[in-house]
Amino acid sequence: MKETLRVTNESSGFVTLWLEPWGEDYGMLPGDEFEIVAGDAAGAFYFHVIAEDKCTKVYAEGQVTQISVYQSGAELPCGHNRRKETW
Repeated sequence: MKETLRVTNESSGFVTLWLEPWGEDYGMLPGDEFEIVAGDAAGAFYFHVIAEDKCTKVYAEGQVTQISVYQSGAELPCGHNRRKETW
């Protein structure tokens, strides 16, 4: 089963998107929209989203091994637009 979540940065500043439990980070500029796709979700899978001031955490909960993050149809690598202050 394929599950999809869209995340948009509607703030006026930079936001780091964390994909957990993998610990992957993706930098979002104002206006950026990312699509998170769980290609092999099974059973009671769901996304749990926690939004903070400069950080959004997306937890993949349940059975899944294949998760990818896309922007405008292109797959993004971990560390996309990473900023030093992320760490």
